[in-house]
Amino acid sequence: MIILGIANDETASACIIKDRVLIAAASEERFTRVKMDNSWPTNAIDYCLQHAGISLNEIDHIAYGWSAGFDAEKHLLEYFDRIVHEAQTNPEGLSIFRERIDAEIKQDKKKRDEFWAFVEENGLEEKAASFDHHEAHAFSAYSCSPFVKSLVVTCDGRGDFMSFSIGYITSDSAEFLYRGSSSDSLGFFYGRITGLLGYRPHRHEGKVTGLAAHGDPQKLLPKMREMIYVENGRVYGKSGELFRPFYTNYSEELKDLIKNNTREDVAAAAQLHLEESITELVQHYVNKTGAEYVCMAGGVFANVRVNQCILEIPGVKNVFIQPQMGDGGLCIGAAAQLLYEKGEPKIQMNDVYLGPQFTDKEILKSLGEFDDINFERVEDATDHAISALTENRVIGWYNGRMEFGPRALCNRSIIYHCKDTSVNDWLNERMDRTEFMPFAPVTLEELAPECYLGWKNDHIASKYMTITYNCTEKMAKNCPATVHIDNTARPQIINPENNPKMYKLLKAYYEETGGLSLINTSFNRHEEPIVNKPAEAIDALRQGMIDLLVIGNYVAEKKL
Repeated sequence: MIILGIANDETASACIIKDRVLIAAASEERFTRVKMDNSWPTNAIDYCLQHAGISLNEIDHIAYGWSAGFDAEKHLLEYFDRIVHEAQTNPEGLSIFRERIDAEIKQDKKKRDEFWAFVEENGLEEKAASFDHHEAHAFSAYSCSPFVKSLVVTCDGRGDFMSFSIGYITSDSAEFLYRGSSSDSLGFFYGRITGLLGYRPHRHEGKVTGLAAHGDPQKLLPKMREMIYVENGRVYGKSGELFRPFYTNYSEELKDLIKNNTREDVAAAAQLHLEESITELVQHYVNKTGAEYVCMAGGVFANVRVNQCILEIPGVKNVFIQPQMGDGGLCIGAAAQLLYEKGEPKIQMNDVYLGPQFTDKEILKSLGEFDDINFERVEDATDHAISALTENRVIGWYNGRMEFGPRALCNRSIIYHCKDTSVNDWLNERMDRTEFMPFAPVTLEELAPECYLGWKNDHIASKYMTITYNCTEKMAKNCPATVHIDNTARPQIINPENNPKMYKLLKAYYEETGGLSLINTSFNRHEEPIVNKPAEAIDALRQGMIDLLVIGNYVAEKKL
């Protein structure tokens, strides 16, 4: 059975699942070079079909995961109860609640119609199905996880009139225990703080997470609790002067938070409130269900500190975060839910190296198009890379298939040593970035216990760089450039199976220098997608973003 999964908003994406194995997935942005491109994913669909070696009419099913619309059986009672609560406790918020619903009806219809027009145009009506936004998020996490039964939590800005869901899913049953309306959105809450701090909501929330460690949350925490709060396992946004379930329109009272307080304190309060709110919600349902495992998806779970808090909840043994946790992952979720409903609860996702790969011939052709670089073919670039690292040179590491999702996992990464604490300033400047989170480390699996407190080798989230850990004193001393001011780091843990080339480099670097980790940051400039084609990586070398490019079986440098 071959399923084409599609999502066409936020980060439009497509995937192919063949006989329950996820074999290809990519986002449109990587082909168009438009960050978070939400146009119809023509290029991503074409790539997935080409990788599978099939035409569109050869697929068995097409699954759509971005917007199925309002489902009365799933949503109506929740909405009725929530509107009654608003009328009783915050009647001035009713008009904003209605505005939120109206906005979603208009926006979602356009995207939903786009999908069904594609279906009709290609004669796929008998093969097509659409799935609820948050259920698709849930199955994107559950079905890819190693857990047979799990609490499954979704949280984002909004989708299909909801912003939050909690379900309990096993191999033969799925029960959704709570669905939170899009007017009660923790995603909108954090995004609005992002905008108030001068960043772009729905894109730069990670900057707020990094900034938060530099501030004191206590002064403004009560104010954050006035905006949105948790009570008896439910989220309640208090729409009014301080909070609106939109990324725009800030009241003067809200703007005063910035005028009268430091940006660091604002960020710290927002981050702590998000952590406490989601932890309280998950704890409530862990206690209710007895769940020992938690799966997460939705854009809020790009917040790696929140994910650490969930792992640390008493009773939780392990967590899994869908590596493409944002709406780009809904293509996987829709296909996974279709399979689940056909009695196939799991899909096989061995890794997220699911994008295009380029042959040596294609790489050589790209290298030969520029006369300002030197390059040579090498059987093993390890020694070249170690020499560059010991000479304080920045490496572009381009290897194999491109990653799916927001994290570069050492196939499209920039690599550097972890000793220079000023790297966060000068390397970010090279890439036109303004970041407060330190660069993430990539670490050998056998060294991880020496570096990260509480890490276990079954922590699959650390394979995908979707969670933070508190660092050991040894790690903080050995790799200071990758340890945040709050003593946390967001590692990618490497073993010989999941990335043999990077494993070999890390092992040789450790044996040569004693360095426990290397910096791994995504191979892109600020506001650009991660590189896809060889020419994009070569351009970074020519512009001076990197000093050495290891690309396939070639090593390239700019001519002096």
